[in-house]
Amino acid sequence: MNMFYFFTGGYTEPTKMGSGEIVPGRCRGITCYEFNEETGGLTQLAKTPSVPNPSYILVDPEAPYLYCVNELKEYGGVDGSTVSAYKIEAETGELKLLNRQFTCGADACYLAFSPDRNYLMTANYSGGSFCLFPILADHSLGHASFVLRHKGKGINVERQESPHPHQMLLSPGGQYVYVADLGLDCLMGYVADWKKGWLLPKEELDIHGIPGQGVRHGTFDGDGTHLYVMTEMACQVNVYRYDKESGHGELVQTISAMPENCDIPSLGAAIRLHPNGKWLYVSVRGSNHLAVFHIDKGGKLRLIQIQDSGGEIPRDFILSPGGRYLLAGHQDTDTICVFKIDSESGKLTLDHTDKNVYCVTVLAPWKN
Repeated sequence: MNMFYFFTGGYTEPTKMGSGEIVPGRCRGITCYEFNEETGGLTQLAKTPSVPNPSYILVDPEAPYLYCVNELKEYGGVDGSTVSAYKIEAETGELKLLNRQFTCGADACYLAFSPDRNYLMTANYSGGSFCLFPILADHSLGHASFVLRHKGKGINVERQESPHPHQMLLSPGGQYVYVADLGLDCLMGYVADWKKGWLLPKEELDIHGIPGQGVRHGTFDGDGTHLYVMTEMACQVNVYRYDKESGHGELVQTISAMPENCDIPSLGAAIRLHPNGKWLYVSVRGSNHLAVFHIDKGGKLRLIQIQDSGGEIPRDFILSPGGRYLLAGHQDTDTICVFKIDSESGKLTLDHTDKNVYCVTVLAPWKN
């Protein structure tokens, strides 16, 4: 059978979002699922309780180790969050805590590996900062080797009053890192020194959004010549032509991910590229839908479907490794909706809904 594991997390305690929303703490920790890509079947395997606010999860693709942020306002009386390292029991999906480190900033919200997976990068949304942790021989985390805080603000006085790093995105060759900052409407460019665990700011690498968009998450296409960036506040996708050698990005298209004549207050969320490189998917909270784009010749996007996500607040989703299914997690209705992906068009059809989940904010795949 074509099976893979994935892990979900969420908020275990009431938490105030950047948008001002208070999210109830209904999540019960990190849960492991097994997914059957032949049938679309979903089986819950194990739950690891007592993990504070594991709102973003990253799994080592080649080893049984998992890392999660603990999205907190303060830890041990000091403003800031933590990041936790776990060993996965491969047969059961159960987790064993290795250690936990301070992220030097509040509301940690994203994780990414260095190309060699010797370092783990963390973004601190409210702290306005990001940091790097060395991954030690036993896969636990050392103390931060690098911490940097952005400066500045955007044009929206309520949402962009200060920097809000939301993602660290590796360039196709791994020599550059872009830190997507919602508060600055910019992917701030850095040259990576992976031997020392440092990122060196380089202003000419900065990739700018449009003021007021609220840059959130991005993904490169398969050949690394285009970058697609989901914006939170505008619910638009920016398309950049990307030069892999220089690291420069040129904005060539901005396209809405919203239905026509929709006046529901909404926030852009996740963005994923289909394994075949033909289709791009994004989720939008509030209007609660998934937008499907066809990637035309030349890299530009064409909207081909607006699909109800099947629940409230589709904060994250993943695509199955074979590209046959999309699994969307819903923060407010405690569901995972499984959609079939049409192999010819890329369009979505709801297959079934799993209701035995709690406050899902993230889905992290792992090919066991």
